[in-house]
Amino acid sequence: MTSELSPAAADYLLAFADDEHMIGARHTAWIGMGPFLEEDLAFCSIAQDELGHAVALYEFLTDDVDRFALLRKPQEYRSCAFAELECGDWVDALVRHWLYDRAEQLRWEALSGSANQSISEVAVRAEREESFHRAHAESFMSRISASNDTSSISKLSEAIVRLLPVAQGIWQPSDREEEAIREGFATASSASMAQSWNSMIQEDLLRWGLDIDVSSSTGALGSRTERSQGFERLLASLQEVINIDPATAW
Repeated sequence: MTSELSPAAADYLLAFADDEHMIGARHTAWIGMGPFLEEDLAFCSIAQDELGHAVALYEFLTDDVDRFALLRKPQEYRSCAFAELECGDWVDALVRHWLYDRAEQLRWEALSGSANQSISEVAVRAEREESFHRAHAESFMSRISASNDTSSISKLSEAIVRLLPVAQGIWQPSDREEEAIREGFATASSASMAQSWNSMIQEDLLRWGLDIDVSSSTGALGSRTERSQGFERLLASLQEVINIDPATAW
């Protein structure tokens, strides 16, 4: 399902699609590696949803999703460093899941009001699925925060403080975002969504009794035209099957 998009709309959509692709790919690393079976199954489902959302967005950009998703050069991707980040510790993966899905809520809402009806319909469907992702993250984060395990709470807090500055990179806008908003393709800027996201994150932390000041966790947004450390290894791993058989469906 390709669709005629303006260059600005396509640029805007590519950044979101690549974020969904990379976060889904990173989530798959925890399949079979989670702390218990239920989490393996939950992360498997969440990863599948994120990859499905990436495909739904890529279909607006290309007739050949497999090759477009997997065989571009590293510099042609527009994902943020936070989505690309390798989280080798379970608590980091959990915190990234929570922070990213909170941001997704705002990003899908910005597209649900799009003047492009097809994009709006995809966004509404995706947001219904994302509500379950947020409920999963909320349940796990609140359970740890409410426990009497001071070591686990400390590890969780340290991970939040460590990852919050990197997560700010979600809000690095596409090069032509302002133009896409003027066209009515999206209804909110990255800057305005970042403010809402910071408030949502702070409210979560206060509700969980975690004494972390989001306003002090600022970091460089980074550039969507630059790949993070380890991206080429990630991409190579994603290309293993398609390089063996380019006709394989992704």
